[in-house]
Amino acid sequence: MIHFDPFGWLERFFSAKTLHLLIRLFVGAMLVVFLIHRILSFHRFWFKPLWGVETLIFAVFLLIYIIRKDPVDRSRGTREILIPLLGGVLPFGLLLSPVHPWVLRSETHLYAVFIWMTGATCLTLWGLWTLKRSFSVTVEVRELVTGGPYRFVRHPIYLGEILTASAVAVLRLSWINLFLTALFIMIQLYRSRMEEEKLLRFFPDYKHFAASSFWFWRPPS
Repeated sequence: MIHFDPFGWLERFFSAKTLHLLIRLFVGAMLVVFLIHRILSFHRFWFKPLWGVETLIFAVFLLIYIIRKDPVDRSRGTREILIPLLGGVLPFGLLLSPVHPWVLRSETHLYAVFIWMTGATCLTLWGLWTLKRSFSVTVEVRELVTGGPYRFVRHPIYLGEILTASAVAVLRLSWINLFLTALFIMIQLYRSRMEEEKLLRFFPDYKHFAASSFWFWRPPS
């Protein structure tokens, strides 16, 4: 059986430090393109506060990949790589369904959903800003972060993303979007569990910190 480890395969030709640098440069270049596109799309957004926080997300992502530390323990295998990547792209599938007429018929409903999305995105943004150099899409370990929203929620970024995806599912209500949202929530919860197990291996004190903040289960023992 072949162990899924693209990074390890590439290490035959490049050093780990070079590969991490190439990843940062590649993702950073993509984020510059997305950020420019977002800025140029300002006039298309009906609810400007949502445009603001979503654009800040791209700007913070760009900063993260400029200053990000190399991991203490990188991701390996299907569980630690492909499942998180699936969780990262799955919410975009919600945008394939049209906005539901029930929401379009009422300005109050539109404001309620967009305020919900803006607040949830602010939570994600706060988590990203606090995590900064320790952020990773796949399951990796860098530094243990316990400040900001992490004092109250063990996974504020995932909680913000779950709340945002739920708001999009309401805005674009359909059976397929309800299924995609449920699948996304399951992936994020599973992803957070994998991260907690890895953090506990490298930071034994994580158990005591995690016991004082909220998530959907008790911290690993």
